[in-house]
Amino acid sequence: MKKFIAWLDNYWYHYKWPTIIVGFTALFVIIMLTQFVSRDEYDVTLIYAGPFDPDANRVRDVEAEFAKILPGDRDGDNKKTCQLTHFFLLSDEQIEEYNDSVSNDGEAYFVNRNTIKNTQQQFTNQVSAGDGAICLLDPYWYDLLRRQEVLVPLAEILDDMPDYAADEYSVRLFDTPFGGYFDALSAFPDDTVICFLRLSAASLFGSRTSAEERYEFDKQVLQSILSFAPQN
Repeated sequence: MKKFIAWLDNYWYHYKWPTIIVGFTALFVIIMLTQFVSRDEYDVTLIYAGPFDPDANRVRDVEAEFAKILPGDRDGDNKKTCQLTHFFLLSDEQIEEYNDSVSNDGEAYFVNRNTIKNTQQQFTNQVSAGDGAICLLDPYWYDLLRRQEVLVPLAEILDDMPDYAADEYSVRLFDTPFGGYFDALSAFPDDTVICFLRLSAASLFGSRTSAEERYEFDKQVLQSILSFAPQN
């Protein structure tokens, strides 16, 4: 036992930091793999970023409305399902306006810029991960992604550009027949825009075929959204 303790003490003295780094890396990989295997699968994931901060009931209702127009059951589980991943994000100007408004109203809650910064990093990670390509965005965050050149021109996805297109990459949600038809969507801000992300390199890290199939399905979903016509 004394020899083992002496060996362990010597090992720890010389290899402490490599052991710690390897241990944390292994733990991180295990956690990520566990989350990947156990996470729920959805036919499509929508990404929202902006001042809209829906509660769980509103998220459920929005997901249900989008699920109604899915072109098929992508994952083969006999259900059409949609996931809304939302990030409560404000621009610097919006933070100042919000904090001024609560101050004038005598409320105690103020938006913390560090919290917004952390949420922005999560949003960036989501965009890079490639789990979803359809985005519903506040104009500020839309402009940010457009400058980063990560958006696909609508002309590459649609046979015909809609007359109401805001620009070559986006349409305003409430300029579409779809946006004005479903009650659950009315809670989104009026200036929310829809756009489409390019296929990220990170999404191809696992199965290229699976990532490309999801991406092509997302294109079909966007086509269904923009071609939606209310039934009389």
